[in-house]
Amino acid sequence: MAAPGHAEPVGSAAPTNKFKGEIVNRLSVHFAIASVLLLALAVRDAAAQTVKSIAGSYALVSAEAFGKDGRGILMLGADGHYSLIAARAALPKFASGARTKNTPEETKAIVDGSIAHFGTYTIDDGGKAITFHIETSTFPNWDGTTQKRVLKLSGSLLTFTVTAPSGGGAPNDVVWKRVK
Repeated sequence: MAAPGHAEPVGSAAPTNKFKGEIVNRLSVHFAIASVLLLALAVRDAAAQTVKSIAGSYALVSAEAFGKDGRGILMLGADGHYSLIAARAALPKFASGARTKNTPEETKAIVDGSIAHFGTYTIDDGGKAITFHIETSTFPNWDGTTQKRVLKLSGSLLTFTVTAPSGGGAPNDVVWKRVK
């Protein structure tokens, strides 16, 4: 505080309580806005899957077409390439011992009990869909086709819905678990 009759130097005056209150209020508003923006970015990033975020190897957990003990592997590359193989737990061995010499019954059992395809994939709809661009499949009708499937990721589980199964029937979910 300056002596009577002398002015206080500029910048040395203590802020008033009203001024302090305004500063605190402004800082509180800025902090709240920054917090909301950071939270929105975190939620968006957690919900929006990308090719890189889901890339990895997954083991089959469940697929209606292959029974409760179905086996399979889904490999999703960070470069956008994939391969998928799924089969029933037990497929019959060919009595002939040769892959190209089998009976109609053996062939039917293999075709009914397995599927494989590979190609490229994209993550679409803000991470809520996976689209397979199928190059080749053991079900030749899928060769050269594109199939978009609803995608859900929960922890280490990846689930997609097959809307038009190769064996016919109703849409069904296929569940995969990330392999560590």
